[in-house]
Amino acid sequence: MARRTPRRRDRLRSDARRGGRARPRPGRRAARHRTAGGLHRRRRPLTRSALSPVHARKDPTMSPIARKLGLAAASFVAAAALLTGCAGPADEATAGQDGYGSLDIQLSFVKNTQNAGEYMADSRGYYSEEGFAPVTLVAGPTAIEAAIATGSADIGFSSVLGSATAITAEEMPIAIIGAIYAKNAFTVMSMAGANAIETPADLEGKRIGVTAGTAQLMVEALAEANGVDPGTITFVPAEGNTALLTGGDVDGYFGLETNEFIVLTQAGHDVVSLPLATNGLPLAGTSFAVSRDAIANQREELKAFLRAEIRGWMDAIADPEAGARLALDVYGADLGLTEAKELAQAEAQIPHILTDQARKTGLFLLSPLQIEENIAALTLAGFDIDADDLFDMSLLEEIYAEEPDLAVAP
Repeated sequence: MARRTPRRRDRLRSDARRGGRARPRPGRRAARHRTAGGLHRRRRPLTRSALSPVHARKDPTMSPIARKLGLAAASFVAAAALLTGCAGPADEATAGQDGYGSLDIQLSFVKNTQNAGEYMADSRGYYSEEGFAPVTLVAGPTAIEAAIATGSADIGFSSVLGSATAITAEEMPIAIIGAIYAKNAFTVMSMAGANAIETPADLEGKRIGVTAGTAQLMVEALAEANGVDPGTITFVPAEGNTALLTGGDVDGYFGLETNEFIVLTQAGHDVVSLPLATNGLPLAGTSFAVSRDAIANQREELKAFLRAEIRGWMDAIADPEAGARLALDVYGADLGLTEAKELAQAEAQIPHILTDQARKTGLFLLSPLQIEENIAALTLAGFDIDADDLFDMSLLEEIYAEEPDLAVAP
């Protein structure tokens, strides 16, 4: 995917320029309209260690899965870095007086109902009320973590597995600041019958259809977490073609309970689902990943973004049909989306977002126990990473402490 030419944008005087501390916030509106700019800062090239696959190749302690993930991430970063270099550095701009400036959000997938909360936040003016304009929702899939690390996106919709790979294998200076899907919706689907994949043990010797990216790596992690040799699994490129499953060309298909599973069941197929979240990989799903520099120096901008997201997703949960309509009629109008599927997805994704924990503490905020479970799952999959190196929930903790009404479930 070609890198878009950076637009001229306002620049915020960072907390670092104010001596490393955030000034007291006199109120949301006052904070919004102080001298401000965009989340983008001058593009600083990554270090060699962040651009080279050398760590993935030479680390003898890294598991085969983690090493393979690292090499995949390395190729993504190299491509993103090359595109960044071709486009040239971002322009400097004079600080503005009425907002944070533009905001580029790199989505993980096409503009379907999966991003209903973002459509609500955008169409209802929540981003602009928080000081961002214009806001660009960039469709995926793409090398999300590399986009964040190289500065071509302000916010990336990553995953725990994707971010952990970028951090451990490529030393990318990023972190997850919240999870939209506190419970991931990934699953291995199969047709009901004698060859159904009902347990992780059934993965052995099976042919699994996967799309490009980390799908194969996640199935391998699921297998390894459950004592199944990933080498016994045959992976077949599927590229979104679920007909491979229904036609018998593969035994299983890796996808989402909130997407492909709905499509297949609505078509009348009897499908068995093997969710990763309840079979040894309780990883968070779609998550907000940002640079460590932004967390340290642009906290108010990130909090403004998160507040808009909270409001947008509270609306999408309260009125799922409205979010689906925005996908169908506005944001994904040119994709040929199916009304029945989008409406069903809008409902099906709610339990993955509004979990029991989210009802207690607020959307996106992972509890210490949830973080511990994520790290344990990563360890089973061959990763060696500390929670503090992957997660930073401090921004959401500050938001809910300052504005407890935002933690009230819709």
